[in-house]
Amino acid sequence: MSGSKTSYEVQVLADKNWVIAEMAPDEAKAKAFAENLLQAGNHAAVRVVKDFERIDGTHSETVIMEKKAAEKAAGDPQLTTITEAPPCSELEDFYRQPARTTMGKLLRKYLDEALVTPFELLHDAKEMKRFGDKGNLLFSAIDRVAGLQAKASGEESKARKDFLDKTWEEMGKRARDFAAKKPKAPQTFAEAVAASKGDCYALRSFMTLALLEKRSWFGKLDLLIAWSAEEAAKGNMVEIDAVIADLTVPAQVIQDLLGFQSNLAAALCTIVSLTEGGAEAAKFAPQTFTELNKLFAEGSLPQSREVLMGRVVREAGGTNPLSRNDSSQEYEMFHKLMIRLVDKDRVVGGSPMAEALLQRGARVLNSGGASVSAPQALELLLGALPDGCVRLQFLLTLAGSSLGKSMGEILTEMLDAHVRRANHIDAWVPVRLAPPARMAALNNANKLLRTCPNLVEAFRKELADRIDDVMVRYLTAEEIIEKVDKPDDPLAMRAIRLVKFCGSGVLIEGKSLNMAKARVVEHLRQKHFEEKFVASMPDPTQGEKHLRDFHRLLVECGFG
Repeated sequence: MSGSKTSYEVQVLADKNWVIAEMAPDEAKAKAFAENLLQAGNHAAVRVVKDFERIDGTHSETVIMEKKAAEKAAGDPQLTTITEAPPCSELEDFYRQPARTTMGKLLRKYLDEALVTPFELLHDAKEMKRFGDKGNLLFSAIDRVAGLQAKASGEESKARKDFLDKTWEEMGKRARDFAAKKPKAPQTFAEAVAASKGDCYALRSFMTLALLEKRSWFGKLDLLIAWSAEEAAKGNMVEIDAVIADLTVPAQVIQDLLGFQSNLAAALCTIVSLTEGGAEAAKFAPQTFTELNKLFAEGSLPQSREVLMGRVVREAGGTNPLSRNDSSQEYEMFHKLMIRLVDKDRVVGGSPMAEALLQRGARVLNSGGASVSAPQALELLLGALPDGCVRLQFLLTLAGSSLGKSMGEILTEMLDAHVRRANHIDAWVPVRLAPPARMAALNNANKLLRTCPNLVEAFRKELADRIDDVMVRYLTAEEIIEKVDKPDDPLAMRAIRLVKFCGSGVLIEGKSLNMAKARVVEHLRQKHFEEKFVASMPDPTQGEKHLRDFHRLLVECGFG
């Protein structure tokens, strides 16, 4: 029987590299999951690796199962491989970003050849007919998507295919009905809005007429950016964002948009900065980059941000080298990428990014003939992060991912060990920070644990209380409360400063906050407090006003 230190990794072959797909607590579940992955037909091979951690902390790995997928008849060469397709239950779902992004990946070769986005394809009768007449491409695409959707939902594949066929016909009829009115391409976005008369489908169709006149990706992008500057765009940015999102799928567009990038790691960091609206244009980057950066900074492009971050997640967890020209720099580039994506407040890209970083990290650490298990890789990655708060953020974010959930007790044991051994604030927060910033970071770590939905309540409370204990030790050792409540200062100043300290949000709601509140209560309970308080104010004649203000402050800071 496997002990608590034995785990099983289910790995899939991706571009000649083994990538962790899942972890299982026992051999039977691991093998069953591997078989399911193989039958899904999305991987060339799968294997199960048994990892045993000895008492001294060293690991031994054994491959206990390895299988290759059966040779399949070649699919349509014009279709790009996809492994999932979003569920679509009604007509409008097919026009939304998840469905269009899937189309953008699946039909990449055709779309690049035709120079149309999925947005344009779905809103123009001629483009839909041209696509439908392209041999068996439409049939193959529907068949591919139907199979993926049916597998995910448990629906019969034929029923799903019939639904997609029917929906395609409905979309075609809508496009033909619009074309029958012989509409003219608008010269401005305001014209498109006015002509659509409040009909979203009509607006998208008028936009398509103008976009199809632009015969380059950047011609379309620049038109959309010009539209976004019009007054009419204020209530319709969602439609402009939709097309920009489609235009961020082609790899060539991204490459040209970013300008010169020294390697993949640098490019990914630039994409992240762009989606945050804080990027600087690189050498050879077009003006389009700067204009898009402004729109991202305004928060106008949420769909485009989602698509671009999806690309970053895929590349971060993928097999393309982060430093193509110098393999010796691979770990350094990975470390720079990880530091850019993970801080005490978040993992950029959430749980999927945390999982991608662990997969990439395991692969980097296993290069050169080394054998590093997923738990070992995670320990090493944590050691590369700057402090305890950042490590906790990464662990809790990873816990929400598919891989993190499959790790089960392995991950919770790491969390437990991480919190238990970090019993001093220096292990959590850099010493260089000012005391308020250090306490705020520790308070944030406590809140992260208390609110983490992926941990059992009793477990997360126990760990959160340990962080509270760290705060109490810090307050005591550094005499923080004594420094706030200086005995030589006037009573009013001391009381006001203490109350504000309690309400500042830097203290953990628990023992540490109660320590500070106890000092406030101690002052309030002394004899003739109000008289002494008023007497110590700069202008005692305003006594009643000072007391009213102080009582209001007490209520605002939680002393109601």
